[in-house]
Amino acid sequence: MNEYQLSRLDIFCLGMTIKGAWAYSEAPDYERMKNALADIARAYPFLSGRYRMNGKTLAWDDGDGALPFSRADLRELSVADVIAKGDDVWSLVPPYDIKGFRNGSAGVFSAVLADLKDGASLFVQCAHALMDGDSFYGLVQDWAAATKGQAFRPRSFGGSPLPLPESISREETTRLVVEKGWIRISPWKMLKMVLGLALRGSSKKTFRLECSQEEITRLKKDSGAGTNAVLSAIAVKHLAARLKGHDSFTILLVADLRGRMEGVEEGFFGNMSQPVVAGRHINAGCGTEELAAMIEKGARTALEPSKVSDNVRLYVSASHYGLPYFFFDAADMNSGNPGTLYINNQLKFRSCELDWGTGFPAYAFPNDLTDMIKFWQPTAGGPVQIIFAGAAASIAAR
Repeated sequence: MNEYQLSRLDIFCLGMTIKGAWAYSEAPDYERMKNALADIARAYPFLSGRYRMNGKTLAWDDGDGALPFSRADLRELSVADVIAKGDDVWSLVPPYDIKGFRNGSAGVFSAVLADLKDGASLFVQCAHALMDGDSFYGLVQDWAAATKGQAFRPRSFGGSPLPLPESISREETTRLVVEKGWIRISPWKMLKMVLGLALRGSSKKTFRLECSQEEITRLKKDSGAGTNAVLSAIAVKHLAARLKGHDSFTILLVADLRGRMEGVEEGFFGNMSQPVVAGRHINAGCGTEELAAMIEKGARTALEPSKVSDNVRLYVSASHYGLPYFFFDAADMNSGNPGTLYINNQLKFRSCELDWGTGFPAYAFPNDLTDMIKFWQPTAGGPVQIIFAGAAASIAAR
């Protein structure tokens, strides 16, 4: 029996499902995919594991068996019909049993290939507690490679590379978080955050803003910033124009910590992504190019290895000691007039290029996690979508 202790980042994602869906004009071969999934099960044996609530661990035996992969008949629908579903595409298949995962009765992984009248649609759903976006899309890409008969290199899975929480004392952790200006989570702020999530943040409704490749290229050239910073500036400007009482914002960018801190290798499988503060009190009244340059500079500073390591170490220790402090204001983020903006760039996963031997998908659907703002490309070479969710969707749609 093998056992893996979930990390603090894993536990934070315990109740969440990470998923991807794709529509193909030419259907992948189900039997080849099924045979290849057996290779994936051997390369990633923990995917057949079960969560143990008492110890907050995942337990599995090597060679536990096949991973769940079923076929569905949706031949009353065309590829165009599926694409038109948009945010409702997930209603076409049963939801992942996240409650079953948490009580130990359901595994980590599930997938469905649905036959359409002129193609097929693939749905993959997994427990977010065992993987972030980098791991999830890497796993699906390994499956696609195996289906095409290509070699793939499994990612490493084992003990969490996060620093031990006892590496800083409770007293020192408290001093440092106060010194760094972390937000104190008072009972009122906690209640405000819960109410904000219940009223706005849990909504699956989204608002999408499309940016052409030409516009992105122009702004990158004029600002000297990268794609992430340019799209972030566009998103911030769009919200700022619709908010009252804010002349500056705290901007958070989700970062993959692999290769950015000691002991965390590029090929680590698990949850290793965390938001970093790209800027506090950034004034959005300037031009988009200037704002993009400020965000780029702030992100580069925040992602310096020493800063990343220090912040993760503080986060782990503060969580371990149960200190009422957090490095950003989640209550403000989910309010109707936020000054804290949380941005997740998912372009690096190249989901729109997932090929099973029959070509790129006609459309790749994003997950339905309620990230405040995320960047997504549904078709290869096409425009990028800035997707606003939760409270931000209502604001962006004004």
